[in-house]
Amino acid sequence: MFKNLKIILNKINDLGPEEIKLYFSLNSYQLELLSKLSKSKKSLNAQELLNSKVKLSKAQKYRYIQRLLKKNLIKKNYNQYYLK
Repeated sequence: MFKNLKIILNKINDLGPEEIKLYFSLNSYQLELLSKLSKSKKSLNAQELLNSKVKLSKAQKYRYIQRLLKKNLIKKNYNQYYLK
């Protein structure tokens, strides 16, 4: 596990100042959403995004999704979400 964490930390060190600020402004649920969307070859609907290991209410999850939309990291088309 420490080996994987070390790889992630090295990647963070390679980021520029704006990217570091953006990365640290995201919470664990938002990072999980971005990883799900990047792993998926197609867009995901809201139900698929709400299935998460992070324990949050649905309202809070929707608020975090809205914040990703405002930051222009993801796009929404009807009920489908995908990376920008």
